[in-house]
Amino acid sequence: MRKILFLLLLAIPLRAEAHPHVFVDATGGFRFADGALTGIRIVWQYDAFTTLLLYDQLNLDQDGDGALDDADMAEIVRGETVWEPGYEGDTYLWVNGAKKALSQPKNGAARMVGDAVEVSFDLDLPAPIPAKGLGASLKLYDPFYYYAYDIPGAPLMLDAPDGCEAKLIPFVADAQTRELQDQLLQLSQEDIPDDPNVGARFADEVVLRCE
Repeated sequence: MRKILFLLLLAIPLRAEAHPHVFVDATGGFRFADGALTGIRIVWQYDAFTTLLLYDQLNLDQDGDGALDDADMAEIVRGETVWEPGYEGDTYLWVNGAKKALSQPKNGAARMVGDAVEVSFDLDLPAPIPAKGLGASLKLYDPFYYYAYDIPGAPLMLDAPDGCEAKLIPFVADAQTRELQDQLLQLSQEDIPDDPNVGARFADEVVLRCE
């Protein structure tokens, strides 16, 4: 569904600038069981405009009462957590320096927070990784920077063993990245950045360390 939403955004005259168009407040964190890292938990909260697009694209609130029922929420979960092959959900995890593959979303849930849709889900590692001595890095970003992810709160730590700590390292713009952002703002809606991984330049990072 995210690809469909992307194409719908391209068809709507928003403003002259193209990157980014969708703004997401995100939460990322780590899930543990029996002293091992088993996966991550992701929460996306869309801006109000993108929420309205979801209403239209997913044909929500068919009774017109302004409230979303359980069927609407189930449709949001389906639309946001059934990913096409090869799509990584703008979610990237490194453990002890090695990039790790993650599962398709599991345990998806959706709710309204004010006038914004929030979606949460789990991504599993292929196998648990013992926490002792572990280091991990989690970043959320759209490679083409059409979606802009901001992590405003503390990282999640679910069932973490003693000795594990996570901290957020926010993106801080310098002269070079500010100049790059200005260049991206000049692109038309159809233009694609020259750098196919430009979004990584603006990503917050969640860092995990376990003793």
